[in-house]
Order: sequence, then structure tokens, then C-alpha cells
Amino acid sequence: MKVRLTRTDLVLFCVMPIWAAGFSVVKFALQEIGPLAFAAVRFLTSALLLLIWVLIAEGKPVIRREDWLRVSLLGLAQVGVYQIFFTVGLKYTTASNSSLLLGTIPVWTAIIAIAWRQERITPFQILGILLSFAGSALVIAAGNGNLALAWENFRGDILTVMAAILAAAAAVMSKPLLRRYSALRLMSISMISGSLFLLPFGLPEMVAQDWAQVSLGAWLALSYNIVLAGVLVWVIYFRSIGEIGATGTAVYNTLIPPMAVLVAILTLGERFTPWQALGAAVVLGGVMLTRLASAN
Repeated sequence: MKVRLTRTDLVLFCVMPIWAAGFSVVKFALQEIGPLAFAAVRFLTSALLLLIWVLIAEGKPVIRREDWLRVSLLGLAQVGVYQIFFTVGLKYTTASNSSLLLGTIPVWTAIIAIAWRQERITPFQILGILLSFAGSALVIAAGNGNLALAWENFRGDILTVMAAILAAAAAVMSKPLLRRYSALRLMSISMISGSLFLLPFGLPEMVAQDWAQVSLGAWLALSYNIVLAGVLVWVIYFRSIGEIGATGTAVYNTLIPPMAVLVAILTLGERFTPWQALGAAVVLGGVMLTRLASAN
């Protein structure tokens, strides 16, 4: 099977390190800021910046009345509910585990696309999906350096897997919408709806948070996730879905785990056991097999 690479592929390859570093950046900020407060402030600000951007670039971001429900659901899947699972999950697991488990997004994307009859499945894709699940289970089980489950990490891992499923659903859901709207317009409106859903969950922590005591480093970490990981990369990611498809775009998530693990080891001093390394290899191998074995 031949996979034709385009300029979109090159751009995705270049921006994935921004997301990869984001796991350690968020983990660092969560030492001082509550997870739901962090998520709410991050995406409310990102939504405001996107709205300003789309107003300048395209004018009033009009969405057809019949598409409002789909766009709102996209915002819930990609921002509102997803960020609760992702941020709280990252609070209770390691940046390495989080990045590896989110590396299964291409597999979930393939499963959902097949379920919605957007794609056909091949035997090699089934094998890739099973390998990815086995690798994910190994990563979770080996979180403490042995094959014993620990509740502290386990609950964070489970929340992260749920976040991965939501991200995959959002990628598939956005495909038909991107035929009618630009990625910038779709992201701005969906992020607003998702952020408004997220606000009630984050408001108690936002009020209780002593913002005056937050260090400059934590503020810079928050700014990094607002501007780079929260605006720039998301627009590029959704634009890519419109150009090369949900599965073709989601496969670039496989670049994130090894990059994120390396950053976590270098900056956070996280340990990475041989069992987790084996699980990571199995996950990445399964994901790549799922992507490259797509039906013709």
C-alpha cells in the first residue's frame, strides 16, 4: 500500500512536538493549579483568541442552524468532556502514561469510522487494534515498575483512555463539517461551546485557587497551552482532517508518545520501566499497522 505524503503531512510532523511537550508542561502547571481550573482558564482563553482570529480572518463566524447541534457536540467531545477526563487523568498518572494511552487515538478513530460506515476494516487492522489494546494494558499494569495495578495511577489511566475515545469521536465527527466550514471557524465555535460546558466544573476551583501565589513558571506553562497547544495546533489538526481525512491525521498521534516520554524523562525525572517500553512499542506498532493496513 502506498501512502502519499503531502505538505499537510510535513506540517503535522513539525507541530506534533508542541503537543508532545504539552504533557510535561501541563503536569508541571498542575503542581500549582487545580486541574479543572487549569482546563477552564486554558480553553476559555483559547476560545476567545480563536474568536478574535476568525473575526479578523473571515468575519462573523456564521454556522447553519441545522449544524449547531453537531458543532456543539463536537465541542463537548473535543473540549468540554475531553478536557475533564484528560486533565484530571493527567493529575493522577504520569505524563509518560498519559501520552502513551492517548497514542491509541488513531485506533479508536479507525473503530469509530468503521462503526459509522465511513471506512471498511481489514484483518490486519483488527490485528493492529488488538495489539494496541494489549500494549495499553501493559503500559497501565507496569506503571509502578512491576505488573501490579496501583489505584493512584489506574484511575488516571482509565480517564485518559476515555479522553482518547472522545478525541477519536471528535475527529470522525468533524469530517463532514469541514466540507462546509474552515477549520478556524469550526474550531472557534466548537471550542466556545465546549468551554462553556467546562466552566461550571472548573469554576469552584477557579474561585478557590490563589492565583497570586502561582509562580511565573506555571503562568508560562498555562500560556504555552493556551496559545500553542490550545489554538495553533488545534487549528492545524482540524484543517488536516479536512485535507487528508480523520484516520490520516490521527495517525500522527503516534509520534507524540515517544517524544512526550523523552521530555518527561528529561524535565520531570519520570522513570520508564522496560515493561512500559515494551508496551509502548506494542502500542505504536499496533497503531501503525491499523493506519497502513486501511482498506482500499
